[in-house]
Amino acid sequence: MFQTFLKIGLRHLWRTRIYAFINICGLAIGLTCVLLASIYITDERSFDNFHKNSPNLYRITTRTETNGIAETVGGTGQVQGPAFKAQVPEIQSYTRIMGGDIYGDVKTADKVFQLQMLFVDSTFFDVFSFRMRSGNPATALLGNGSVVVTEKTALKFFNRTDVIGEVLQMAGDPSAKRLGRPLVITGVVENPPSNSSIQFDLLFPFQFLQLSFEDNNWLNAYLGTFVVLKPGTDLPTVVRKFNQIAKISSKDQLAAFEKEHASMPKISYDLQAITDIHLNPQDIADQNREAGVINGSKPIYSILFLTVSGFILFMASINFINISIADSARRAKEIGIRKVTGSRRRDIFLQFIGESAFISAIAFVFAFLTALVLLPVFNQLSGKQILPESIFQPRMLVWSAAILVFNTLLSGAYPAYLLSGLTPIKVLYEKGYLTGRSISGRVLVVFQFATAITLGIAALVFREQMYFIQNKDLGYNPQEVVQVHINNNGANDVQSVKSGFESELRNKPQVRQLSLIGDFGYRQARVGDRKFNSYYLTIDEHYLDMLEMKLKSGRNFSTLSQSDKKKGVIVNEAFLRAANIENPIGATFFPDSHFGAQPLTIIGVVGNFHYNSLKERIEPLVMPMSDQFGGGTLLFKTDRTNRQAAVSDIQHAFQQLLPDAAFTYYFLDDLNSQKYQQEKRLEKMISFATFISVLICCLGLFGLAHLSLMQRRKETGIRLVLGATVSEIVILFSKHFIRLIAIALMLACPTAYFIMNFWLSDFAYHIPFPWWTLPCNGILAILFTFITVGIQSARAAAANPVLALRSE
Repeated sequence: MFQTFLKIGLRHLWRTRIYAFINICGLAIGLTCVLLASIYITDERSFDNFHKNSPNLYRITTRTETNGIAETVGGTGQVQGPAFKAQVPEIQSYTRIMGGDIYGDVKTADKVFQLQMLFVDSTFFDVFSFRMRSGNPATALLGNGSVVVTEKTALKFFNRTDVIGEVLQMAGDPSAKRLGRPLVITGVVENPPSNSSIQFDLLFPFQFLQLSFEDNNWLNAYLGTFVVLKPGTDLPTVVRKFNQIAKISSKDQLAAFEKEHASMPKISYDLQAITDIHLNPQDIADQNREAGVINGSKPIYSILFLTVSGFILFMASINFINISIADSARRAKEIGIRKVTGSRRRDIFLQFIGESAFISAIAFVFAFLTALVLLPVFNQLSGKQILPESIFQPRMLVWSAAILVFNTLLSGAYPAYLLSGLTPIKVLYEKGYLTGRSISGRVLVVFQFATAITLGIAALVFREQMYFIQNKDLGYNPQEVVQVHINNNGANDVQSVKSGFESELRNKPQVRQLSLIGDFGYRQARVGDRKFNSYYLTIDEHYLDMLEMKLKSGRNFSTLSQSDKKKGVIVNEAFLRAANIENPIGATFFPDSHFGAQPLTIIGVVGNFHYNSLKERIEPLVMPMSDQFGGGTLLFKTDRTNRQAAVSDIQHAFQQLLPDAAFTYYFLDDLNSQKYQQEKRLEKMISFATFISVLICCLGLFGLAHLSLMQRRKETGIRLVLGATVSEIVILFSKHFIRLIAIALMLACPTAYFIMNFWLSDFAYHIPFPWWTLPCNGILAILFTFITVGIQSARAAAANPVLALRSE
């Protein structure tokens, strides 16, 4: 049976080789896109399901409502985990995690690296299924001087993995200073898999963190607390117990908060399954780099990727359907003869489905091989680390089989149903039946081109918005500014490091300026009875000049003024609007408690500048002086013509001043660009999808035009004999397709407008919708159509008409 199927399939393939080539190419491209989308989605949904406790493993989330404003974060403080474990019998085990995207300098005698750290409870390995290569998971994290390293970390330091008993040092860490001795490696764990929301290089006991930072405040939520519940536990019951315990335990702290801030926050807790975290990260805590979770994503990217790839496959299937229907004039007589000789409709239907399956199978083989070849490029585009062997996993094989069956039915079922239903009388005695200009065929062509035009408009809007982002005036000049992070162990230590850099680089002309800053995030500010959040950024007297920022009023900091150091601040215009201050210079306000209890005095006002991405509106900004309040980042203004020499000088000075720290640097404009990595990937994906869709449309047009010309050869010959010119023949055959493109354009333009306006609304600062993209894509679509159809029409018109008419 297989041999018969293969013989029939090969015979059909050879007989229709031009159209088969078009169908195979189009389907292979579409199937490749769908396969890659399936790989992406499978990877996205595989996050964190490797933990053996995953069916009963949850993260505790905290919802805070203050003054009618509610936010949910994926974290708690230090006290919730132990308190809930002691009073909720449904909790089988728990662990706290602080870290995630926090890095520290770790060294041995001859090597130093900046590594990703987690502070965890000793029950970490009871809760999570990270496999130990050596050491006892039950005891490895018990001592506050112990540390567990990953295999790659062991190889970095010692070039081997049997490192239990070796020591590591962290000279700049406050807990390590209080410990007073090196950290001893007590275990080696396998590298966390790429589909884990929890990533780390080193694991430290939670007691080690508490040497320098112990907190019993129920109102805090900055680290991750994970619990394993007993099987069959009722989640609402557990959540209700959490809130009852918290209400009693936090009563005094809530009262103190209300007394100080004149408002009472409402705090409640909930549970989030660990397998839900990756696609639903509670962004605020995770972006604060403390809750232990990174690699967060959004389901919209999977949906978008699958939708676009599905449209591409559908467009390729439209080619198959349209070419099959257009080829019906030739196949109709074959069907009529077979029916006269006794073939049933079911037999003919199965024949056409078999031919479709044969072509789909060939296309699928090419698609499978292409997906393997393109996987490295796909990983780079998507930011994934998918291995080739993942394509051969059982789940992916099931997906592949489902895609193949679906594509066979999608591309072959309708033509098979239509052609198998032809009656012998109609096809044998009525010429011109089903000549390829059916209403269904036209609808499919319109849909195909509408999709391609929509993608084309989207690609241009993406490009324009990204160009706007790259060229918008940010209110400062980030060019040639190098950023280097240093350990912040107190303002005095940082100031001595800053002075050391100034001394080391004084005679280096490649480094023009140096500034010390500190990022303290959003904190409260109070002006009279008005309270609002402001972004706190400590700066020094060089910051404004280095970034070429202009003061709107007032003056810059002065190192000679003790008042500036202790209570002077520079604010932005957004702060004045939020505080309703008309005469800012000399005005005072009360800052967050981290900056002391005394009021701060405004000495200068800068114009609004974008310290965050363009997705966020410019919020109130407070800039105290880093000489008093500290900072953890150095900025260096370098010579444009000697950037690498400047970086080399900075690195040399860094190694002289901070021998126990790892040197890492970034150019400020590169850091700004990294804020839009996801948008850049989407832009590339949409541009690639547009190119593929246009290619498939042109392939389909080529096939349809070729069939139409073959069916109308005699008509073309007669017109030529009667005096028609080549241009008239070209226009005759092109206008039908151009009319369809015009309809597709009318459908695509409003669709693209609404979709892209919705995407642009995600940016606080964006371009208006570029109307020129609509006619531009329309003209290009008509041009491609005219070229694709016109070339073949011109060739047919240039042929000898006698060849077309001689059979008569």
